[in-house]
Amino acid sequence: ITEAQLMVLRLGRMKDAGTMNFHQVSMAKRNNCAMARDIARTAREILGANGITLDYSPIRHLVNIESVFTYEGTHEMHTLIIGEDITGLPAYD
Repeated sequence: ITEAQLMVLRLGRMKDAGTMNFHQVSMAKRNNCAMARDIARTAREILGANGITLDYSPIRHLVNIESVFTYEGTHEMHTLIIGEDITGLPAYD
């Protein structure tokens, strides 16, 4: 979680300084969304059978973050944007 917090803190400081670019934002969004998904999944697993009922919040958080993760291919799009920044070759038009 600290990694995610530090990444967003750094992005905020870069934005204030006018040095942030959209590739860095994509990296933070991709990383932090995947991390939130893993954390929600772990919380659900810890509760065992109770983790799949709506009586406890982890399943609601997991379903919510799954929609964020897959919404219009968000995770994949951020991966392509980061790949283009690294290689200089766009994988989309």
